[in-house]
Amino acid sequence: MSVFKRILTGGIAASALSVGLSTAALAQTESADAPQPAAEEQGDAIVVTGIRASQRASIDLKRENIAVVDSIVAEDLGKLPDQNVAESLQRIAGVTIERNRGEGRFVTVRGFGPKFNAVTVNGRTLATDNNGREFSFDVLPSEVISGADVYKSPQANINGASIGATVDIRTMRPLDQPAGFKFAGSGTLQWSELSDKYNPEVAAVGSWRNDAGSFGVSLSAVWAKQKNRDDEFTIGAGHVRRSSTDSYYTAGGVAGARIGPDVEPFANVSMPSNLSPFFFERDLKRWGLSGAIQLRPSDRFTVTIDGLYTKSRFIEQQTGLAYDFSGGTLVEQVVEGGSVVNGVQTGGEAVYQRYVGGFVDEIIQYDDRDVTTDQLGVNVDWQATDDLKVRLDMSLSNARKRGGENNLFTTIRRKNIDHWFDRRSGSPIYDYGFDSPNYANAATNPQGLTAHYYIWGGGAEADDEIQEYRGDLEWNPGGGDLTLAGGFMASSRIKTINGFEMPFGQQCAYCGSDRALPESLFQSTNRDFFSGYDGNILHDWIIYDPRELVNVVDGYAAADGIAFDPAVRSASASSVINESVRAAYLMASLDTELGGMRLAVNAGVRFEDTDYTSSGASRTVLSAKPRVDQNGNPTGQNDIVVSDIIPVSFRGKYQDWLPSLNVRLDVTDNLVLRFAGSKVMTRPTLTDLSPRQSIQTNPGNETIRRGNPDLQPFRAWQAEAGVEWYFAPESLLNAAVFYKKIDSFVTLITTPQTVDQITFQVTVPGNGDGATVKGFELGYRQSFANWLPAPFDGFGVQTSFNYTKSNANYPSVVAGATYSLEGLSKYSYSLVGYYEKYGIQARVAYTYRDDFLQTAVGRNSEQEYFNGYGQLDASLSYDLTDNFTIFADGLNLTNSKEFLYSMTPDRTKEYRMTGRRLSFGVRAKF
Repeated sequence: MSVFKRILTGGIAASALSVGLSTAALAQTESADAPQPAAEEQGDAIVVTGIRASQRASIDLKRENIAVVDSIVAEDLGKLPDQNVAESLQRIAGVTIERNRGEGRFVTVRGFGPKFNAVTVNGRTLATDNNGREFSFDVLPSEVISGADVYKSPQANINGASIGATVDIRTMRPLDQPAGFKFAGSGTLQWSELSDKYNPEVAAVGSWRNDAGSFGVSLSAVWAKQKNRDDEFTIGAGHVRRSSTDSYYTAGGVAGARIGPDVEPFANVSMPSNLSPFFFERDLKRWGLSGAIQLRPSDRFTVTIDGLYTKSRFIEQQTGLAYDFSGGTLVEQVVEGGSVVNGVQTGGEAVYQRYVGGFVDEIIQYDDRDVTTDQLGVNVDWQATDDLKVRLDMSLSNARKRGGENNLFTTIRRKNIDHWFDRRSGSPIYDYGFDSPNYANAATNPQGLTAHYYIWGGGAEADDEIQEYRGDLEWNPGGGDLTLAGGFMASSRIKTINGFEMPFGQQCAYCGSDRALPESLFQSTNRDFFSGYDGNILHDWIIYDPRELVNVVDGYAAADGIAFDPAVRSASASSVINESVRAAYLMASLDTELGGMRLAVNAGVRFEDTDYTSSGASRTVLSAKPRVDQNGNPTGQNDIVVSDIIPVSFRGKYQDWLPSLNVRLDVTDNLVLRFAGSKVMTRPTLTDLSPRQSIQTNPGNETIRRGNPDLQPFRAWQAEAGVEWYFAPESLLNAAVFYKKIDSFVTLITTPQTVDQITFQVTVPGNGDGATVKGFELGYRQSFANWLPAPFDGFGVQTSFNYTKSNANYPSVVAGATYSLEGLSKYSYSLVGYYEKYGIQARVAYTYRDDFLQTAVGRNSEQEYFNGYGQLDASLSYDLTDNFTIFADGLNLTNSKEFLYSMTPDRTKEYRMTGRRLSFGVRAKF
């Protein structure tokens, strides 16, 4: 009996498995002597449901593939165990995720981050709303898929160029389901701790197949509405190095005038550029559809038409403070580290500072991200003869991000205040505060607030369109041990980014002004920032409606004769990248015996020809000077003059031969050895190929960032060896070691460029030196159904551990220092315990990943790290009847915090509290 048939007899849960278009998966066979999973007998039927069924299915997929593949399978129709696909994938050994404000968004495999991993749906590339290639899993509801495969070792017929892995997401195939109509639905209410809101979600999955198995239809749908909040403390522009002789401390044309008499002279002292505590609030509405129609007029001919559609609208508002130290007089300072040279404190970290007569800005940033992702595909599978199989496939995928015209960045200013910060507590949240001699409770007082800085509209919109066409031939002469395969693929991808900007100068028309704003605009947030934290911080400040504020300022501008226009498309912030790929492959697969042991081998070579054009525009900074008021004092902004826009266009072309070898040896019925070796490549992310540029003009954070259309791809050789022991039903112990030698990779190169009185840090991606990545991974899964007496036979466990190390050499502000690849955690692990019996299904899961380098060249050319993070989740459900189940889920039960830092952990970049999230609901199936 094949693996497919054995799983399908397991009932609805296991029948959700769909292998899609992968040749390797379709060609699966099963050893007759393989251990059979445990099951519960009901009459003549064998029923395995829930967690055990998904474990069985994923273990079978791993065992029977020749390549190194790990899988997740839905426990039931439309039921993955986590809130999105990324969070389910992190249970796999070697897979970690990068969280974004409490939700898994990007996947890292064996140390390689999202830009190194290809994401496909049913074997087809899925478009993304990101500016690059990296796919955001937060737009893909888990309810619309049936499982996913992670190909850690490539084989020639697998679509998806990647140094990391190819993640193939599978949607339901109706002809793989039992005959008749099957339906599952759920209603969920999630409580978010910080926002104190209840978030509803409704999902449904249905399939119908006729008795003859010649026609079937399936449809999955989900709708969700969420209101969540995070509390975040950030150092907006990072830590900078300043000296008391810098022009930064000039006032009234006098150098050093902003330094008090009690502050000793200093040079090259590191200090935070500013402090920015804020509330991040997200209002999300998301719905998705996935459907398929299949026709099988004969056993030899199948046509599949399938589609995927998701729409997500993210309305995000950040309400916070910005302590900008470019105003006022520094009257107190404590520096730790460094040394005193000729009476000057040189180097070290400023751990305490106090300024008088300065200012604090209160900011609201409103972003509207409206994302639509869809894919339509047609597949023909034809068994032309007993020996020859033909497959044809074509697909179109689009991703669109809109909302830039609705975005707002508004800043108001509180002048003549005294403010301070203190890092000596050792907490990631620096102590901070400010007060005013003119207004009591200055942080929440609506009086005396003045107009300052505004961006009306802005951001970027994106369009990503992918067309793919492929054909595959598979020849198995005489049904023997040798199978030959070959095929071709042609794809076209057009990524269009439209950036929006206000004309230079307009957004700063009221910078440093004394234009008073109506008190009626403002009120206290009453949100209690970092509730329960007992450090010396402010817990509340001002909130307002940014659109109403802009209307008021627009009226001021009209009366003052100042142009104040919404942002319009900016040619220099926009680009179009048109990429064409032609690929062909040959592959041979052998299934034979060696010394009485089953041996399976596939070897092949893939040729890929890439041709692209990158079009956009550029401009240069002609003049840059600090802005001062009528008394010659700095206003906290710069006056920038830029050149006219010049259109630019580039063309690039490269070719790659990518050989691959996968070997699986069944030493015994229960012990499997594996080896894989290949050459792999990842194309440069589309963001880096784009000529578009951004110019940041805030004092202490003057930067220019632009792409490099001349980049070459990442290329590497890799090898791995592994062993797998299937020691009991639904149980597996596996280990693997891997090595990757990267010939070159793309890194960011930052150089200073001085224009007039301002020095800009210019960052451009470039091809860096090679690197090596090596490590090992361990996995252990076991169901205790046949090991422990009742009622303990319902217990099971799933664990994984991964160790990865690299010697990547990024440029650094520290001479001679080397850093790991971006996204690479040295250690990561997952611990999952479950219980499933008597209608009860319970699971507790803890995942952890070590520190990793998030940005090799961040603010002020410093490395930025994501601190080690662990999260505890749990779920519990009970089957009221065969058709109805009630359930409860808990996310982040220990209220873990996300912490990002610059260079060393005592230099905070961001510290986020996302809070706990609890869900309750009911699920039905028929």
